[in-house]
Amino acid sequence: MQPWAYPVDLLRIRARWEQFITWRRLDPDLDPLVAASWERCFLRLNPMAPPALPCLEEQTLERVRLTLFDLIATARPMMEDLHQFTEGSGLAIVLLDSAACVLDVLGDLEIVRAVEAVGLRPGVYWGEGHVGTNAFALALLERTPAQVVGAEHFLALYHPWATTAAPIYGLDGQPLGAIGVMAPAERAHPDTLGMVMAAARAIENQLQAEANLQENHQLLAELQAILEAIDQVVLVLNAQGQVIRLNRTAARVLGLEPSGILGRPLDDHIRLPPTFHEALSDPMAHREATGALMVDGDPMEGWIGLHAVTEGRRHLGFVLTFRRSEQVHQMVARLVGAQALMTLADIPGRSRAIQQVRQQARAAARTSLPVLLLGEAGTGKGVLARAIHNASTRASGPFIAVSCRAIPRELLMIELLGVEGGTFRNGPAEGRPGKFELAHGGTLYLDEIEALPLEVQAAILRILETGEVMRLGGWRPIHVDVRLIASSAADLERLVAEGHFRADLYHLLASTAIRIPALRERPEDIPLIAEAVFRRLRRASGRTYRLTEAALQQLKAYPWPGNVRELENALERAAALSENGWIDLLHLPERIVRGLTVEEPPEPIRPVEELEREAILRAAVQYRGRLSEMASALGLSRTTLWRRLKRYGIDLAAFRNHEKSPRRSRVRI
Repeated sequence: MQPWAYPVDLLRIRARWEQFITWRRLDPDLDPLVAASWERCFLRLNPMAPPALPCLEEQTLERVRLTLFDLIATARPMMEDLHQFTEGSGLAIVLLDSAACVLDVLGDLEIVRAVEAVGLRPGVYWGEGHVGTNAFALALLERTPAQVVGAEHFLALYHPWATTAAPIYGLDGQPLGAIGVMAPAERAHPDTLGMVMAAARAIENQLQAEANLQENHQLLAELQAILEAIDQVVLVLNAQGQVIRLNRTAARVLGLEPSGILGRPLDDHIRLPPTFHEALSDPMAHREATGALMVDGDPMEGWIGLHAVTEGRRHLGFVLTFRRSEQVHQMVARLVGAQALMTLADIPGRSRAIQQVRQQARAAARTSLPVLLLGEAGTGKGVLARAIHNASTRASGPFIAVSCRAIPRELLMIELLGVEGGTFRNGPAEGRPGKFELAHGGTLYLDEIEALPLEVQAAILRILETGEVMRLGGWRPIHVDVRLIASSAADLERLVAEGHFRADLYHLLASTAIRIPALRERPEDIPLIAEAVFRRLRRASGRTYRLTEAALQQLKAYPWPGNVRELENALERAAALSENGWIDLLHLPERIVRGLTVEEPPEPIRPVEELEREAILRAAVQYRGRLSEMASALGLSRTTLWRRLKRYGIDLAAFRNHEKSPRRSRVRI
């Protein structure tokens, strides 16, 4: 019913309804919203039959109400105000959610009972598909205030009634629900529509005000959290120079109680240097410099910052920051150290072999493929790995180095993959990321990769192929973007042939392999390496070092079984013994002067259990976890093999799964 259609002629409306349900002809004077609704209802509902009203169970209704707690808590006082102003007029005030489910009904006892008799009660859905044309459904469907009077309702059951409703919009512009009124048709009035519209707007305004207040509280909480996270003194001043906020660092460093400084002028406890004190009168001041704060008469040297806070042209105050001198020095030292990056140009040597290594390393740095560095111990594989990282597009990311032989076999899986909290009885309750997660966006360097057990090798291969890591005890894969660099001094091809190293992992790594020559193969590089060592020592001690010709020739003649690392150690020792900066034969270790090398110790004897476990793992890899074939190859019965598997904690499912799962294309990480 449009407001201009008043006064209401209920008989004429009834005649229009009968014409439509009989001949399906719409009167041109009919409200367009009602006409469109009748068309939708004609094929779905019997206008003469009572509606089948879906109703929520009490527990479900309570959950819905809890979800819409803010809407109900805001609308209820408005509904009570409406009821107070219309008490005794036979109006039932209704609140519905966005699905037209009745949340609350308020009114005189008599009218509430009457509307409940026709289905208007909490938990009942009053959508158009169930109740036909009604103002509550139209307000939510058409997103506009609506009034339906008498026979404008499609179902004959509601012809004695008039419904009026207006939608309530949320902060996102979507309907949260509707507020409406149901009354006898003869009491229909255009002012009722204005009343529910005003109530809907009042509810929206209140929701907006509460959201603004909550946002302000959140901003204040975030501001305080930011202040507490800053590791320097922070004081916030208003335009009058009074302290209105400070962080815990300020209270601790300055030795002031917050209760004794908040709300008081800054000068009561802290005196700024003259230049900063003058800046307090400049509403656009932004100044940083070293200086001394006078805190209750005691000077504090450090870095002072003063920044004006403005909103448009309005001056709000200042933010005063301060760092103690010791803290500034530590930070500068840390930053300077972090910028001292190893580059490929810093690797000393002019020999053809080392130039080829640098060329291969530059090519590898331009890609994200895994890299395998091969060479004897002490040849500088770790230095080259860091140089490749710094020359790549991942230079700004982390560089995580792991010595595979330094970590116990039982902990390698945890160190590399991480562990979810509560996985182990004595493990961390909050969980811990592995090295692959920590290296996300950067490079993971695995030194002495031949020391990895076969099951760890399988896990690494899976990560390289999928780009996902699964923590121990975890259930969800974690995406990682990691470039892997591995190194080894062992003969990996022999280890692959013997079954001690996975062939698929080796071939993946060896696609970009760089062999670093031993120092004895490039004696012409020894002078340049010595110069690099002397430059490093000069930065540390300020002294200059040189080699005598005799010492240089002896260094070139020595076979250097420990390679560059042994040479660097020998030069550092010789520099410490030299008094005038010249390093001669008498400063070199005796073994170098005499040309003696330290004999390699015999290979240690390995425990029988370790050899047995290794044999079982090799059989599991070769026969894909098939128990019978493994037992036959190992010369054990199935029962004995089962006991051995349980003792060593080997799960054959991992080897079978690797066989069944389709091989995924390699993901370059």
